[in-house]
Amino acid sequence: MSEAVVVEVEEETSSKKKLLLIGAVVVVLVAGVAAWWLFLKPAGEEVAVEPADGAIVSFEPLTTTLGVSAPSHARVTLAVVLTEDADPTVLDARKALLQDALLQEIATMGADQLRSAEGSAQLRAALTEDAKTIWGEDVVRRVVLTELLVQ
Repeated sequence: MSEAVVVEVEEETSSKKKLLLIGAVVVVLVAGVAAWWLFLKPAGEEVAVEPADGAIVSFEPLTTTLGVSAPSHARVTLAVVLTEDADPTVLDARKALLQDALLQEIATMGADQLRSAEGSAQLRAALTEDAKTIWGEDVVRRVVLTELLVQ
């Protein structure tokens, strides 16, 4: 074989090796990206979506005596904030249960406690839990006090 043919064969062999090496690098890179995408990609933080308020259903004012300390009276008006998709008519049949829960909660509170911000917040939280027990968390978001008078 002549030297020219040997050099041409070596160049051709060297060129094929470069192509194979480039092809192998591309395959490794694609496999690495695919593995990262499928198995190692960090899970995105799920953003908790706060449910929106729905209808607000007001109750009739309720006047009662406080159960603790000197005789005193409280007049309380509350409203139930529903979830966005809740039907306000579902409250009608069980309104008396929440009014009863209100009387039970107030019976354990004194006038000074009820007048304080902590006391009204405690009443609001207790009534919210009661309302969620009565109608379910898929219906009730919270209970708000729209009037609170203590004498």
